[in-house]
Amino acid sequence: MKYIITIITSMFLFANISYATDNANNGWGNEEITDSYAREEVNANLTHYFITEEVQHRQSNRVCKDVDVPIYSTKDKTGNIIIGSILGGVIGKKIDNGGDGGAVLGAILGGAIANEDAESKKKIVGYKRTTICEDNPTYVTQIRKTYDHSTIRFTDKDGKVYTIKFVRQQ
Repeated sequence: MKYIITIITSMFLFANISYATDNANNGWGNEEITDSYAREEVNANLTHYFITEEVQHRQSNRVCKDVDVPIYSTKDKTGNIIIGSILGGVIGKKIDNGGDGGAVLGAILGGAIANEDAESKKKIVGYKRTTICEDNPTYVTQIRKTYDHSTIRFTDKDGKVYTIKFVRQQ
């Protein structure tokens, strides 16, 4: 695409120079035609330069597998937590010599300990087969030829060589 744009730009560049020279030679202005407006054809070489690039493309590879997920018993542990809270409250009140602060702290700690004990005694009662998918990306390297710049080289009537470089837009 950039190659085509460069050619079209080059054609417009030379067309505008020719058009301006033709206007002067055709007397579109009020100037007289003199030798300074004489038209000369110029031979030019247009050269395009390309670079080789390595481009990495990310490809998603979705990998799925079936796994067994354990199913734990759903035994009601509310009774254990209540009993632990009551016992913790009673013990806390005795330690705090009848204060309410010790009773509250003891109830909270007793309930937490009873809950932890019930969690540690869970049993696996079965398994449920579930499909789990993961995205494992891979990268594919592609080597491609990319336009870099173009040059136009021409020689004037005095033999002086001119080179104009057109740089690729980023």
